[in-house]
Amino acid sequence: MIILRQVVLGASDVEVTGKQLRETFGLAPGFADPILEDIGMADETIRVGEEAHLEVVGPLREDTSIAAWIRKGGSGGGYGLSIQVSSVQEYVDRAVELGVRIAADMEVYGHRIVQLHPGDMGLLIELDEIADPSVWFWDSIPRVAPPAPLVDDVLGVTVSSPDPVAQARLWGGVFGADTSGGTLALGSRTVSFAAGPRKMLSAVSLRAVGASGWSPLDLGGVRFTAG
Repeated sequence: MIILRQVVLGASDVEVTGKQLRETFGLAPGFADPILEDIGMADETIRVGEEAHLEVVGPLREDTSIAAWIRKGGSGGGYGLSIQVSSVQEYVDRAVELGVRIAADMEVYGHRIVQLHPGDMGLLIELDEIADPSVWFWDSIPRVAPPAPLVDDVLGVTVSSPDPVAQARLWGGVFGADTSGGTLALGSRTVSFAAGPRKMLSAVSLRAVGASGWSPLDLGGVRFTAG
């Protein structure tokens, strides 16, 4: 079992970026993860339909890794992905064999999570070990239904790289999948690989509700489109 659960954006102002996402896509207000505040990060996690989430993270202090990441890139942008898996260890073993660095390995809310280094993967990849596909970290938080949502799911993301073939091959090795066609399936959602000047999350495809129309949104170098 593997499910792409959350697309994570980094931003210097979480409130402004979260508001822009909510107003553009007709989404309900999100919620914060209290654990992140303890390590100097602000965040808002916004539900998109029944299963997917858009999360915005930013610095509460200048000595945090997210603050350094924003300074290095000159602005915010695509920061990471949270991917639910039934067992983390098989992915860790393949990643280490391929030379991918492990940025973190810890227990959070009673579950093991492992973060793969963004310098290798193109962005921070968090693997969350929750064996039951019907369970996620935020199930206990009451749902607030948006009155007029314009989107109701994340269909996929695009990762750019100067060498997208090599980047796709690395991801395929870590996830034990064939990426020769330039895409990787993570459950019902996909990761596509495209040419770009640097390794980064460059696009997010969202499922539009009915005939609702909205223009593509460019936010910190990430382009949001309707799929």
